[in-house]
Amino acid sequence: MRQTLIAALAVLAAWWTGPAGADDADRAVVGRFLLVDMTGRPVTDETYAGKIRLVVFGYTYCPDICPTVLNTLSVALEHLGADRGKVVTLFVSVDPERDTPAHLKDYLVSFPEVTGLTGSAAQVAAAAYNFKARYEKQPAADGDPAAYSIDHTASIYIMDRAGNFLARMPHASAPDRVAERVRSYLYPKRDDQ
Repeated sequence: MRQTLIAALAVLAAWWTGPAGADDADRAVVGRFLLVDMTGRPVTDETYAGKIRLVVFGYTYCPDICPTVLNTLSVALEHLGADRGKVVTLFVSVDPERDTPAHLKDYLVSFPEVTGLTGSAAQVAAAAYNFKARYEKQPAADGDPAAYSIDHTASIYIMDRAGNFLARMPHASAPDRVAERVRSYLYPKRDDQ
């Protein structure tokens, strides 16, 4: 049963990737995905409907950028105070070989309120395609097949409550700037104000 579900999810993930060969410049960021969360539960973008989503792509063996951006997201949530419940932070692993749900759960203990997502290679590729995120496996200099690194897009994607793209912020953004930007989407100014 579980294998059948996983196969069906992979087929859906492939369907969600859009037309093969589409030029990135001509495509919009689409926040659709079909992945597995760090508890092993299948999730889609609709799982998080009603919340602003902060989405980053990375992997747990990343030496510097990923821990920094995850810390930024955790601190940004602190800055949001009571509004933090209106936001979900999602860390999509581009390393499904090593970043199992259990490994993500252990790793993310250091980053409160960040939810880890992974899936099959096809599911991760589909999510990255939809977000216009790139990643590429780099072999280790010493040839150790288990010690590879992954070059990846490190931006913070901000998606609205329906999963539509709002903005992309640099990974080095200050937590207070991220919180301020999120708050601007939670409480947009009207023209008559």
